[in-house]
Order: sequence, then structure tokens, then C-alpha cells
Amino acid sequence: MPETTSPDPSDSGTPLTDADRSTRSLLRQLSFQPERPHLVIGLLFLILGLLVTVALVRPGQEVPWQNARTEDLVQILDDLGARQDRLDAEAVRLSTLQRDLEQGSTVEALAESQRKLESLKVLTGTTPVVGPGVAMTITDPEGAVDGPLLLDAVQELRDSGAEAIQVGDTRVVVGTWFADSPDGVLVDGNLVTGPIRVLAIGDPETMTAALNIPGGLADSVRTRGADFATSTVQSLSISVTVPNTTE
Repeated sequence: MPETTSPDPSDSGTPLTDADRSTRSLLRQLSFQPERPHLVIGLLFLILGLLVTVALVRPGQEVPWQNARTEDLVQILDDLGARQDRLDAEAVRLSTLQRDLEQGSTVEALAESQRKLESLKVLTGTTPVVGPGVAMTITDPEGAVDGPLLLDAVQELRDSGAEAIQVGDTRVVVGTWFADSPDGVLVDGNLVTGPIRVLAIGDPETMTAALNIPGGLADSVRTRGADFATSTVQSLSISVTVPNTTE
């Protein structure tokens, strides 16, 4: 019996419609067969992705604060919030001052000049300072506390808003230097005898929180076998000054 086949529109004389052409074009796109260059490019992207993943996730690398307790994280966030509040308050004050100066307020300009002068005196250590702050005591019978650690303490206090700092009998200013010697730590050439006492004027709560951050200064001191203690003083006096070389 003869075999029958359905007629193919392409073989007949019937012209193709737009729908037929769209269908055939879609089928050709879906039946795309990647060639060798496409496979090579895909393989290169796969290798690049693996290299990036390995670089970002290294086995054994500890994420900062991964092992910190919840209360420690809250303390850190409070410290950061306090710093942000101080920056916001200073930004508002400077904006107000700029507006007053632009309006030609002589009184405000003189007041700001005087305030800047007093701030420079405190910064350069040429004037005594009294105010709330913290007193830090490091008891180090083994002599494990060195100059770099004391410098870290000063930097931590500055970052947390300390206006004036005194280490031992030395007023800390911009040019103050720390060094180790056979007899102990030198601050601007002055030997610091134990127990080491550091005074800082500023916001007591902010500075205390900064000093006791997990992995911070307090932990570093205690890791070396020394004792670390801080106390809040509402009226702390830093009377040591440096010579005023401008006069």
C-alpha cells in the first residue's frame, strides 16, 4: 500500500505567512548550538568566579567581632552613636557660626575667635584644664607595657573625644613622643614610673567605653599580665603645661 505523507507548506506553492516566519525564526534561536569560542569564554568566567570566591572566603579567617558577646556589641554601637552625636552637634555649631559670620555679627565673630584661642591653648598644652574625665591606672610589675602600647592608649582617648591628656608628669600634645628605654617608657624624654597614671578630660562614659572595647586597650594591657583600671572624675585637673614658645 502506498505511504502517504502530509504536505509541507514549504514544498507547496503556498506562500509562508508572517506567523510561520516568526515561528521558524524563534525555533532557530532556541536551537542555538554553542561553538568552541563560546565554551572557552564560559569556562573562563567560571574560573574567575571560583577565584573571587576563594579570595573573599578564606578558611580560618576570623570575622571581626565574630566572637563578641551581645552586650559587647551593644557597647560598641553605643560608643559609635556617641561619636556620631558629637560630630552632628559640631556640624550644627559650625553651620550656625557660618551663618552668623556671613550676616556680619561682630559679637559672634569675636566670641568664636576667643573660643578658638582657648581651644588652641588646650591643644598645645600651654594652659591648665579642669573638667570631667577619666583617670586610668596601669600596674605593670613585670615591665611588659611599652611605648607603643601607651601611644595606643593616647590615640584611643583622642579618638573618643579627649580634650587634654597627661601621662605620668608629662602633658601630651601633638608633638609628644614615646620610646622604650632599659628603665621603662620615656614620654618626651621623661621616664614614666609605675604605676602608670593617665589623665584625660572629656566625656567620661564615651572614653571608658572606648577603652574597654573587646580586643581594645584594656584587653591588650591585661594580656601582658598588667592590671588595668579606670575611674570617672567629675572635676579632673590637668595642671601640667608645656612652655609657650610663641611668647
